[in-house]
Parts: sequence; C-alpha cells; structure tokens
Amino acid sequence: MLASVSFPCPQCQVAIEVDPNATAVAACPCGRPIALHHDAIVEGAVVACPACGETLLYKQKDFRQAVGCIVVIIAAFLALKTNYVSLGVAALIDWLLYRLSGEVVICYRIACKAHVRGLSPGPKIGAFDLSIHDYYRMLARREEQGLTGPDDQTGPPLDSRAHH
Repeated sequence: MLASVSFPCPQCQVAIEVDPNATAVAACPCGRPIALHHDAIVEGAVVACPACGETLLYKQKDFRQAVGCIVVIIAAFLALKTNYVSLGVAALIDWLLYRLSGEVVICYRIACKAHVRGLSPGPKIGAFDLSIHDYYRMLARREEQGLTGPDDQTGPPLDSRAHH
C-alpha cells in the first residue's frame, strides 16, 4: 500500500490527499500551498501529523463501518430463509474484512483530522483516548469563540503524557 496523508485545506476545507514521502508542499485547488512536516515520519513510522505537526495521534483499523453494517443487514434479511445461518456467515465475513484491513493513524486536532495510511504507527501512538479527544474539542470550541489556548483551569489531559 502506498503511503498517503489526507486532510482538509485549512482555508477552504477541500480534501487533499498527497504522498508524504514525495512532496514537501501540498497544493490545494484554492491555490494555497500547505507545507508538510517531514519530521513527522521517522524511519517509515509516523511520529507526528504530517499536515499540522501535532504529536498526539491515535491509530485504528482502516475499516469502513458501513461495509460491515451492509453485510449484517443483508444477512438479517436472509436470516429467516437461511435458518439464521446467514448471520454466522456475515459475522465471519465481517471478521475477515476487519482482520485484512490495515491501520490508519489519525490526528486528534479537530481542525486537522489528518489520516495517514500506508505507514506504520510510531511506538508512542496508541488507541483512541476520549480524554485527549475532549481536550482538543474544548480547544476547538475556544478557538470558535475567539479565545486562544486552554483556559487557566484546563490543561492537557493527565494521561496524554503517558499516552506519548
């Protein structure tokens, strides 16, 4: 699988997909050049977001949940005609598709949400952490209100340091 990073343009929100190893600057259709962070990839592993440089990232299976749902829905419609064997077959198909799918690394930043495919996650990239996501969601809300950074009582989640 070829390496790719996809993210929305910060100016016009158009989806951009580029090879992070092949280019230093991504060009958006709106004309805005977007510099990629090449220090985000070390020895073929993602250690930071190539789009924004953020170091808090998470990994998950690159599996479209809609495909799994469609398989189960079709099996449910066929369940009575197949004496419910179709549900077992659907579970097997769903499990097989999940096992064959690769991993994607995703940026926690709400404005970025870059997806990196085709590169292995770095050693400090773990599974999704709701407290880190909530922290970045709070920062995005503060940014919408015209405020910068966290408020005086709120800092990064305590476990974000343990996460990385």
